[in-house]
Amino acid sequence: MGGLVVKKALILGQTDDHYRQSTKATSAMLFLSTPHRGTNLAELLNRILAVSIFRYSPKQYIAELKQNSPALQDINEQFRNIAPNLDLFSFYETQQTAVGPRKMMVLEKDSSILGYPTEISKPLDADHHNVCKYTSPQDPNYISVRNALKSLLRKTATAVHRETPPERPSNKVELKNVEALLAVSETSEDDYAFFRGRSMPGSCEWVFSRPGFLSWLHDTITSSRILWVSGLPGCGKSVLSSFIIGQLQDKGHKCQYYFFRFGDRTKRTVNAMLRSLAYQVAICLPELRDQLHKMSEDAVTLEKAEARIIWQKVFASRLSKLQSKQPLYWVIDGLDECEAPELLLSLFSSVSSFQIPLRIMCVGRKTQAIADSFQRLESFIQLDELPADDATEDLARYTKKELEYMRGDPGIKERLVQTVCEKAGGNFLWVHLVLKEILQCHTEAAIEQALDEMPADLAPLYQRMETALSKSARRGDRDLCNAILTWVICSQRALTLKELSEALKPEFTDILDLRLTVSQVCGDFVVIDGKGRAVMVHQTAREYLIKTPGLNHSITLRDGHQKLFVKCMAYLSTPNQRLRGQGPLAPSAQPFLHYAATSWSYHLGFSAVSLDQSILLALSHFFQNRYVLDWIQLLATWDRLKSLVYASQSLNSYLGKKSRIDAESSPLNHRLQDKDLLELWAVDLVKIVGKFGAQLVKHPKAIQSLIPTFCPTTTAIFQHFGQSKVSGYICLGGFARSKWDDCLSKFSVGRDTQSLRVMSLERLFAVLTSDGTLRLYDVITNQPVCKIMHEERVLCFKFSPSYERCVTYGFRTTKVWDVKGGRQICSIANPSNAKALDIAFENSESTIVSCSDDRGIRRYALGAAETVWKVIGDNLEFDNAEGRLNSPRRVAFNPEGTQVALAFRGFPLIVWDVANAHLVGRCERAPDKNNSRQDLYSEVGPVCWNPVTGHVLGLYKDGCIFKWHPWESDSQEVRAVAAGIQCSSYGSLFVTSSTNGIIQVWNFHHFALVYQLSYHLPIIDIALSPDGRRVYDLRESFCNIWEPNALIRVAEADERSSETTSVTGGSTQLSLASEASNETLEPLTALALGSRVWSYCSGDDAGVVRLVRAIDQASIQVTQGFMPVDHIAWSEDEKYFVTADLGGRLNVRTIDDSGPATKCPLYFETKTGSGLQQILIDSHSERLLVVTTAFTELWSLDSKSLITTKPNTSPYSRWTNHPCNAAYIIQSTFTDIRIYQWSHLDEIRRCPLRRHLQYDTKEQEVEHLGWRHPSASFPMSPDENSDAVEDIYMSQNDSHIILQTSRPLAQRHRTVQYLVIRIEDLGVPHEVINSDIEAREIQCEIGAEIEKILGFVCKSPPRRSYGLIGEAEPKVDEVLTFLDHDNWVCSWSVGRDMTAKPKIRRHFFLPQDWLNLDSLHLATISKDGTFYCPRNGEVAVVSNWLQNEWVDST
Repeated sequence: MGGLVVKKALILGQTDDHYRQSTKATSAMLFLSTPHRGTNLAELLNRILAVSIFRYSPKQYIAELKQNSPALQDINEQFRNIAPNLDLFSFYETQQTAVGPRKMMVLEKDSSILGYPTEISKPLDADHHNVCKYTSPQDPNYISVRNALKSLLRKTATAVHRETPPERPSNKVELKNVEALLAVSETSEDDYAFFRGRSMPGSCEWVFSRPGFLSWLHDTITSSRILWVSGLPGCGKSVLSSFIIGQLQDKGHKCQYYFFRFGDRTKRTVNAMLRSLAYQVAICLPELRDQLHKMSEDAVTLEKAEARIIWQKVFASRLSKLQSKQPLYWVIDGLDECEAPELLLSLFSSVSSFQIPLRIMCVGRKTQAIADSFQRLESFIQLDELPADDATEDLARYTKKELEYMRGDPGIKERLVQTVCEKAGGNFLWVHLVLKEILQCHTEAAIEQALDEMPADLAPLYQRMETALSKSARRGDRDLCNAILTWVICSQRALTLKELSEALKPEFTDILDLRLTVSQVCGDFVVIDGKGRAVMVHQTAREYLIKTPGLNHSITLRDGHQKLFVKCMAYLSTPNQRLRGQGPLAPSAQPFLHYAATSWSYHLGFSAVSLDQSILLALSHFFQNRYVLDWIQLLATWDRLKSLVYASQSLNSYLGKKSRIDAESSPLNHRLQDKDLLELWAVDLVKIVGKFGAQLVKHPKAIQSLIPTFCPTTTAIFQHFGQSKVSGYICLGGFARSKWDDCLSKFSVGRDTQSLRVMSLERLFAVLTSDGTLRLYDVITNQPVCKIMHEERVLCFKFSPSYERCVTYGFRTTKVWDVKGGRQICSIANPSNAKALDIAFENSESTIVSCSDDRGIRRYALGAAETVWKVIGDNLEFDNAEGRLNSPRRVAFNPEGTQVALAFRGFPLIVWDVANAHLVGRCERAPDKNNSRQDLYSEVGPVCWNPVTGHVLGLYKDGCIFKWHPWESDSQEVRAVAAGIQCSSYGSLFVTSSTNGIIQVWNFHHFALVYQLSYHLPIIDIALSPDGRRVYDLRESFCNIWEPNALIRVAEADERSSETTSVTGGSTQLSLASEASNETLEPLTALALGSRVWSYCSGDDAGVVRLVRAIDQASIQVTQGFMPVDHIAWSEDEKYFVTADLGGRLNVRTIDDSGPATKCPLYFETKTGSGLQQILIDSHSERLLVVTTAFTELWSLDSKSLITTKPNTSPYSRWTNHPCNAAYIIQSTFTDIRIYQWSHLDEIRRCPLRRHLQYDTKEQEVEHLGWRHPSASFPMSPDENSDAVEDIYMSQNDSHIILQTSRPLAQRHRTVQYLVIRIEDLGVPHEVINSDIEAREIQCEIGAEIEKILGFVCKSPPRRSYGLIGEAEPKVDEVLTFLDHDNWVCSWSVGRDMTAKPKIRRHFFLPQDWLNLDSLHLATISKDGTFYCPRNGEVAVVSNWLQNEWVDST
């Protein structure tokens, strides 16, 4: 097992300062029959030892040689991180070894080789005993090993490092964005200052006499190393850390530091430490700051990301590539107070490969778990250990200073110093506590007695302190002491004195000097740190009080948390006008308010649950009153909505525990109504974050009025605070909304094309369609951002790691795109006899690689002279006993493009090293003893990579999901029916889809089901958002976006859980997953409002037409056909309504109300052909206008006959009835207004528009069209290069018309402008006069806000406001209503000349799940101000809103 020892030594040496130089110089390793994966003979050997006559006991190190033991897996897991930097030779035995009377193979070949890309394996003709013994220099085995050593020596080279370019001044804007990305709220500067202030001049100097520290500090080799400083509790380790930090800063070194503090929940996670270090490094390294600044443009925040994700994205992928000879010094104090130190040290195992050297110092107590982690780490990086036990001089110095002003003879002081130091055992905390008691003595005898009685250890000393505290304090002081200790020990974070003072009320009020009170009633157990916070004197003191029962001041954690929970609830449930104040409430205004609002759920989670109903009553009281809305408003003001998710988790946990307790008591005491209320709120809190989070953060007061109205009727928030509870608020109806659903949005990606692939990025998601178009959408608004048109069918596509570039592979060409600018960078001709199955960017964004069905891997360097693919080495040639492999069925590159997973028919999945043309490993399926029908060579279906862990995820066709690591050959399976699989880019979750429409989301580490959704339509493709909150799927021609509660809880979960999960690993057992089913209606494709009896008429994608009566909302269904309905028109008297479908079939129907049931008989039907643009009925209900792209038809409704047909010379125009004369009709084009007679469509007037617009230049037109060029296969379509009139809006007082015009921009975008025309200019004279008409642009303040005009309405002055009371205004003629860019319904009160200074009023916003891309353009408003908006196949109707104005607090 010598090879294992060497591997472990190399791993540990990576982090040991003393050995790091040696490990860094290691470039190759040669293994002789090393049991990398163990042997089955290990257990047999231990049994022989146990029964031998010598009575040997079984050996632990032998047990660890068992095949695939945890110890071996741990070594392999760490060694694979440094293996890429080494040349490896592995020799394996081929002869059986004599074991007693039998012969057997000690090590099989599979255990003797690693399977790494750089490894070369060869056989030796020897057994296990003689594999390293040679008879002579002519021994063939000797020659093989000698030749291997010679070849390794020839490859040895010295690395050359470049100097980092000079730094430039810090950019404040970049640093601010980096701070937001890393969510850095506070640094460790206060902790540093606190401990630095405790050091004394001349103390800690001993560290400079230690070779290990000096080697760590002054090592000139540009390699990373770790120094582990360990010591007993209270020996001054944190003071030593602060001293070293100060020394490094004084010497001009780049130093970053972090102090773990277990008593502060925000300072004990690896996540918080990494974010803090990243921010500090970004301050001093402009190169990293630039990269993180770019990263902030695509990533929202890393606050809740797993520690492994932060390490991968910031340190491993960015910092590691920066080159510098000057090291970065990291000082990490309190390692033992970190929640997951093993995880942190495992992350450090990769720093040996960093090009920038790191000097990492870890300081903390030496626990067995930490010691084992450092031992494993030593195999990867040079590691030195420095015991912090040489503090005798510092103790003496500290003791002399404390005794300096003590009365007495100098000789007595000298003896005291000597005695105290001898008894201290290097413990500063012991000395500090002893000296405080000595200084209270008045005689030398008393001092001697105190020293004799003083315990030598901390635990007896704490007992003595607690006993003295109990005897000396009055009863009232003891109660106060217990209250303070409870807050200090159980609080989520350290409380300031101001917070603690509020927390102690009303039991303890009017405390004159809380700082003095704390020191007097709590003795030396509690101290006040440099930031004015009450903290335990030491972590060991906290452990003593909570683990020692029977003390007068012992603290029971569960009882303590319950007391703190009740206190927080009581504080939040007290009427407080500040909660509904006139502006944002800063946390500093009421210090304890912030703690209570963000921490009550934390204490609830740790509270004792019993038959006592106090907790349930407190929660019920809180959630039944407006206190809960005030609480949510506070969290939104502070941008702390994640606390809602934490509260939901705590409520669910509490209710589960409470149900188990109540099961043993009488049902009469169960308070089911209260528990039902809390169950509803547990769901509502998460849904509020998902559905309204973005708007709630911008407008916190919306929770008081708007949001409850938009919630489903069965939810707790609606039942208590919805529209029925408060008169005068907006009214909502028209659609079923009894419960929450998981569908966030649904939209069509194009009816004339088929959707193929969906991919989720950080700020965008992409959908590929069969016409070769890649559509990019914004993840927040779901609005289209741009289109990338490859101009032929695309077989595969991939984005670069920075998301700045994209590559698309078509049948004939491969194209690389600049994503932000939509610019084509280059085009490469594809080989004619091969089709790529996957493509990727390799290592950087300057090279792309592809793998094709001809088993060829090709590479192209961007900017190369020849725009052709070049084959990399041989085409997947390797030894295969089964014969030559066929074409791969499935291919997937890893994110770096360095490895590719390939699935063949009848052969195990393999991973191939791209750069070295080397087989990395095969996924040999382990036999399942419980499944006799298992097919070990079952065909592999879709595969993908976990970008964080390096595992391959895939599907076996026999119904199993598997994950497999190609370097470790460890694999796991779980049975599940699936047809597609994708992993999130954060690596914590993956999603599968089945052919029957079921979505399943899995926890990657545990291989456990988290969420399942059933939906009847088959799934084409599926994707997970990087943070795992959303699932995107393609079904038919639609893209669905799902955001279930279960995933929000996982995404918002405390990072602590992810860290401990990463350390402990997972199980293949399924968890209790959240299940949901969803049946969405067909999306609406047309909507027209009635004017009298009928409210509206709608048509959907399935060809169904519905009429809804205004008085009772009764619905009548009419079947149009199977094609989507895309046009509906009413006559003004509601005598006729006309519908047209996508196939060009036009139906004219009448409404018959004469019988008991309303009927809609078909009046007549006609076929218009394709390209229908508009249908319009005249004011007298006599004629019907049908406009297509080619012709304009005029029909008589009375005779059902065609009157005339004329060519459509202006297809991108809009028609409307003349507002002043019913005999005429108006056609508005981009350049003029034309007036026709309704009788025969005779033109009687044409009026050119006088418009002077900034984009009316040919030069800008060329710029607008950008990179899109027509071709024979994909010519420029008319809608790409035509100016158009999108819509016409008529004012209610017939004074103005607003034209919505547009012109083309790049990537099929259009620029919109709104023109105002006076109706009096459209008069019809007796003779034709073609005079110009002035078209004025709408006021810029209004135009800049408009996303979509809804229409004109009449309005009275506002009666009330949701926020602050609005000022009264005089009565106005009419109001223009519109949606702004934030999806608020807004109004603008205008006069007859529309020149008044604009004053935009906001009324309400549209919830996230109303923002459907396909149907939002149908949203409109009636003349009386009722708002209609399609939502999930129905129409939401909002009334009573126009007189209510939303005003944000200021």
